[in-house]
Amino acid sequence: RVDTASALRCSAPKPISRTACHDTAMAQPPPCAIHQWSGPRSMSTATMYAWHSRGDTTCVDEPLYAHHLRESPDVFRPYRAELLAAHPSEGAAVVRHVLLREYPTSLVFFKHITKQVVNLDMQWVAAPGLRHVLLVRHPLRMLVSFGSSVPWLPPEKATLDELSLPQLAAMHAKLTELCAHPPVVVDADDLASNPEGTLRALCAELGVEFSPKMLAWPAGPKPCDGLWAKEWYASVHKSSGWNSEKTSRAYRALPKESFPVLRAALPFYEYLRAFAIKPHAAEVPKAERTIVDHGIVRTLAPEARNLDLLVWVGPPGKGQLLPRELARVSVFDSAVQGGDAVWEGIRVYRGKVFKLERHLRRLRDSAKMMAFSNVHSSAEIREAVF
Repeated sequence: RVDTASALRCSAPKPISRTACHDTAMAQPPPCAIHQWSGPRSMSTATMYAWHSRGDTTCVDEPLYAHHLRESPDVFRPYRAELLAAHPSEGAAVVRHVLLREYPTSLVFFKHITKQVVNLDMQWVAAPGLRHVLLVRHPLRMLVSFGSSVPWLPPEKATLDELSLPQLAAMHAKLTELCAHPPVVVDADDLASNPEGTLRALCAELGVEFSPKMLAWPAGPKPCDGLWAKEWYASVHKSSGWNSEKTSRAYRALPKESFPVLRAALPFYEYLRAFAIKPHAAEVPKAERTIVDHGIVRTLAPEARNLDLLVWVGPPGKGQLLPRELARVSVFDSAVQGGDAVWEGIRVYRGKVFKLERHLRRLRDSAKMMAFSNVHSSAEIREAVF
């Protein structure tokens, strides 16, 4: 147990005797422990402060950090030696004595950076009383955030591994496989633009009562901050709550060296974003729920069967079926740039396509009249349809 009540509200993991780690039996998990997994520069510390502000929650900041550094000797951190000396670095011991220990508060919140899970048996994530949250952020926002408070890690040196998005996708699969409750996915942009609606939705998913105290906190360091806070937390220490204007619109130029990382990271973000919870209905912007079809405002996907559609997208010979949320046309496509496109609307009756060959012939004739080159063959279109 933590010795003093003042440390209970928000507490960084304390040093643990390595000898004692092997002699003490595994403690029972707390009645409701929330484990948040994210990459760096994802508003994860602000989220920790929100839970700390409730007054009924013990918060623990990156308890697997020392384990990560021990298992990754090539990773540079200016505080490496200090951290390894101050915190337990054996992952299994951290699981037993920090993650699965008893805490006297009704809630416990653990903030994790997902890449810190290295060479560690993860069966513990399915222990009773544990719930898991994945906090994701658009990789462009993550990349431009590097260097704003960590000059020794500028955007051009931020790798795909640093962003932790591949590890987050793998963690989502692992948690879905092992846990009784699927992980709750939260997009940081939703937190920035609609903090109350998003936090209410998150609390509802977790079965925890929302507290308005989660929307604000005093500026400055917190007792739960890890010793690395002096390097990473300068901007969040200046905050006193969710500042949507500053958070959602703070863009800087992206170095050319970062574009390969951005391109590699985006598919992982898009995959996870598809699972993200929506802010409470009253808070969801209307534009996200409707489309304008020939001047008529219609509800987006009103028919439930249309939610899980596959759309064929791609040039001749390279097309592929994609879920509707991943199907898109480049803004540089001539249909967007010049408004030149051809299309056919084909009806299906009793499971049979009506007059397919005539429709295909008319479609190709229209493309020829528009002088389109590189047009799909009728065989390719049939493959896309069937």
